[in-house]
Amino acid sequence: MASTSDAPRRGPEHDALAAFIGEWHAEGESYAIAQSKTDPRGSVERWVSDETFEWLPGKFFVLQRWKAMTGENAFDGLAVIGYDAERRRYVTRSFENHGFFREYDTRVDGDVWTFTGERERARVEFTDGGKTQAISWEWRPEGDEWLPLCDRTARRTD
Repeated sequence: MASTSDAPRRGPEHDALAAFIGEWHAEGESYAIAQSKTDPRGSVERWVSDETFEWLPGKFFVLQRWKAMTGENAFDGLAVIGYDAERRRYVTRSFENHGFFREYDTRVDGDVWTFTGERERARVEFTDGGKTQAISWEWRPEGDEWLPLCDRTARRTD
């Protein structure tokens, strides 16, 4: 076990996570049902979600919870986003009601956050003074070709 002197210290990387803190409502489109490489947006379903991002005690990690509907299907879950100072990178782990859990290498460049996993990746851009998120997810169902997974816009509700 690490001694108190070895304990992580908060820094600007942790402060950057504050961009997410709050309650959000998102709407958009999901494309994965009956999707094909030749028609990647051929089967569009409506996406609606309510999401909450809050600090865990100590303000080292952010907890995200979401309740979403894609068409008639529930898509609920949670994620933890944090900064690993030892490895000098952000990490996100997510867990969802379909039994999947994923890990994403997470990066920030100004107002744009990217989440890159083995088979999924996302780009989240904060606009409107941090009140809006433009979110685009892609996935790689087979091979190396990335296909659109969903596009949505989230707005602060708090």
